[in-house]
Amino acid sequence: MKKILLFAAVLFTAGQASAQISIAPEAGIQMTDLRMSSSDSSLGDFGYKTGFRAGVNFAAELNDFSIHAGAFYTTKGAKSESFGVKLTINMTYIDIPVYVNYNILNKSGNKLFVGVGPYLSYCMSGKIKAKGSFLGQSIDQSEDLNIGSSATDQIRSLDFGGNANIGFISAMGLYARASYSLGFANIANNDASEGTIKTTGFALSVGYQVKL
Repeated sequence: MKKILLFAAVLFTAGQASAQISIAPEAGIQMTDLRMSSSDSSLGDFGYKTGFRAGVNFAAELNDFSIHAGAFYTTKGAKSESFGVKLTINMTYIDIPVYVNYNILNKSGNKLFVGVGPYLSYCMSGKIKAKGSFLGQSIDQSEDLNIGSSATDQIRSLDFGGNANIGFISAMGLYARASYSLGFANIANNDASEGTIKTTGFALSVGYQVKL
């Protein structure tokens, strides 16, 4: 991750005099999951849950390379169903992704790009819901998740990981991006020996670049 950030900084410094800077509102949908495990057995994945993302993306175009960095409000989580009870975990984050992209096609201002980079996320809130029927008893409960690093908190506020994306930018500035994120951090507020929770997700988003 440090090497990617250093590479991005070198590219930006080397090309800042001729770099083409743009800003773009970007929004879309995403499917997220939580990978859970314990020391003695795998608890397995929940299931992918649909959420959304919206924010702003900045781009610096450096010939065949570009650096994309943004700030997004996102909803993440996971869901499962067992014995007639549906369990849903909802969390809201501020995501800050950075990509170093390469244009594998650049013709008449239309560009097809691929790239990778790190991300940093801050969890603002979380909730777990259970709804269904078990042994003839109706269940409809929800509880806020405690976010932070104190002994009573359940989910750590900070998450980080890696991203990969592929997208297309038209000569008019309209673009679409498909991305995949893989969390490296254990967001469960406990020792790793007690089990880990890591995030993963796919996203599809569109935006419109405005040159500055």
